[in-house]
Order: sequence, then structure tokens, then C-alpha cells
Amino acid sequence: MNWFLIASGLAAAFMLAGHSTIGRRQFFLPMLGVSFDPTAKRVMEFVWHMSTAALVLPPFVLLYAGFVGAGEQALRYVVAYLALQFAAWGAVHLLVVSTSGLPGAVYKLFQWSLFLVVGGLAWAGIATA
Repeated sequence: MNWFLIASGLAAAFMLAGHSTIGRRQFFLPMLGVSFDPTAKRVMEFVWHMSTAALVLPPFVLLYAGFVGAGEQALRYVVAYLALQFAAWGAVHLLVVSTSGLPGAVYKLFQWSLFLVVGGLAWAGIATA
């Protein structure tokens, strides 16, 4: 068992649950209720659902790799990809919120930290496998 990968998978599952519940209630539904350009609204709806879809499989893959072991080369590549993907998402989120000009944005829009946690733990998991 690889505890780094298990922790990464649990953090990714936590993100999916938060995105699908709190995020839906605090961002997605209010966005649908606001009147703005219909095309932009549909694009935002698409982005919401695509980000949800992108968050579904990583928890399963990371937990599987954590319990079974990431010794197999192909699985190591998949976990490395997920680690880099989550780290990149975290870096982009951090860049956007830190340059937004919104007071306290780094703390209010804290998703960047969760993305970096998942990516860092996944990378640590393959480094110790």
C-alpha cells in the first residue's frame, strides 16, 4: 500500500464531493439564475460539467494505485500524468486568484491548494513506489 497515493485519492474524492455539492449550490446554480449572454451562459455550463467529468476518475485511479501499488510502469505514467495535471490546475488557479484584485481571493477561492495537495501527494506516491 502506498499511503501517499491513498491520501491523494482521498483528497481528490473530497474535491469531487465539494465541487458537486457546495460548488454546485454556491456557484453553478446562482450562475444559471443570472441573466447574461445566453451563449456565454451555455459555455459556462459546459465548462462546469466538463470540470465535473474531469474530477470523477482521478480519485478511483489514485486509490486503486494506492491500494494495489503503482509499481507497474503504465500505472506510474497515469499517476504521473494526474500529478502533473492537478499541479498545473493548482498553479493556474493560484495565478488567477492572486492576480484577480479581489480582496482575500487567495483564501476565499482556495481550490488551488486542494489541486496542489492532490498533485503533490500523487507525485510523492510515485516517487516512493
